[in-house]
Amino acid sequence: MMPHKFVTVHQYSLINWQIEISESGLPGFIRNIIDPDRRDQSTFQLVLQTAGLREKCPPVRSIEFKIRVVDIGDKEIMSPIRYVHPPGFPSRNMFNSSYSTPERGPVQEFLQSVIGVKLLENFDLDIQTLIVFDVKDFLSMENLNLSIGSPMPVELNFRYNLLMNQNFHNFHLITTTGQGFPCNKEALFVASPYFRKNLTAEMTYFQLRVRHLEAIEVAITWMLTETYHPPAVMTPELADEIVKLTLIVGRGPNQRKLLGSIERHCYEELVTNHEDMEYVKNLLLVAHNNRLGSLQEACHACIITYHFADFQRDMMQNPSPEFSDHGAFHQQSVLRGIRDNYTRGLLVKSFTRKTSQKSN
Repeated sequence: MMPHKFVTVHQYSLINWQIEISESGLPGFIRNIIDPDRRDQSTFQLVLQTAGLREKCPPVRSIEFKIRVVDIGDKEIMSPIRYVHPPGFPSRNMFNSSYSTPERGPVQEFLQSVIGVKLLENFDLDIQTLIVFDVKDFLSMENLNLSIGSPMPVELNFRYNLLMNQNFHNFHLITTTGQGFPCNKEALFVASPYFRKNLTAEMTYFQLRVRHLEAIEVAITWMLTETYHPPAVMTPELADEIVKLTLIVGRGPNQRKLLGSIERHCYEELVTNHEDMEYVKNLLLVAHNNRLGSLQEACHACIITYHFADFQRDMMQNPSPEFSDHGAFHQQSVLRGIRDNYTRGLLVKSFTRKTSQKSN
C-alpha cells in the first residue's frame, strides 16, 4: 500500500502525517526456519508516522484506527475492525516517529485475511483514523522541537567575565550602522575559527555584516558561554541575522540548540502577531531560507488558519520569486509547501470540544 498523506492543523500548529499498511517481519528464508508455521505469511501493520519538517510532535490522547472493506457504494461487506492506540508520544527510531498496530493479534489477522485475496480484489480497504489531542499540548512550543539552548542565568558566574566585565573589553565588533559591541579580542580568537582567520594583532575593531546590535550580542554570548540571551523583541529580520551570523562565527555541533531556541522565540512572536499576514510571510521566508522546519510549518498553519484566501490573492496580484522559486537542490518552493499542506488538510475533519473538569 502506497503511503497516504494528510495534515492536522489548528491555529499556529501543524503536523504532517502519512499512513500506510506496512509489510514487515524477518526476511522470508529466515522466517521459514524459525517460524515454519507462518511460511507463506507476511506480517502486516497499520503505521501512522509523522512526515513533515517539524522536529517534535505533541503527545496524543488517543488514536483510533477503523479498518473497513467496502464496495463501490461504501457498503461494508464484512465486519470492520478497530484498534485504539495507547496515549503518549510516538515511538521513535533513527528514521521516523510512528504509531502502529501490533505485529500480532486481531488487526494483523484481519489484514492478513483481506490483503491479496482474489475474491476481494474488486473491493476497497477503507481506513479511518481518529487522532485526539489536548489543544494546549497541540499548540505548546514545548512540543515544537527537540533541542534548545540553556537560557542565560540571572546570576552570572566566572564563565561570563570575559563577556560582561568591562575591564576585559579591548575590542569592538561593529554593525553596518556603526554601532559597536564591546568584547574581549583574545576570547574571540580562541573561541572561533572565523575570528582566528580574520583578526590581526593591530585591529581594535572588526565589522560584521549585520544591522542589528542584538544579533551580535546573541551570537557572541552563545559562542562564549553556550547560553541563549534573548533579545527584547525578536523580528523576522533580526532572527535571520542571528542565524546567519551564528553559522559564520559559531562553533561546534551545539549550534542546533541555539537554532532551536531561536525557533521557539520566533514561535512566541508568531502567536502574538498571527493576525498580521505580512509579519507571518516575512517570518516564513526566514524559516524557509534557514531551514528552520518546525517554525516553517507553524507559519504554514498560521496562513492556512487565518490568511489563506488573502494569501492566495496576494500571490496572484503580487507574485514574488521569494515564494515561487525553488531553493538549492530542488528544495520545494515556499508557495508549493503552503498549498500542499492546505490540500492535505482538506482530507481531515477537525473539531474541538471542551472537556469537563472535576473539582475537588
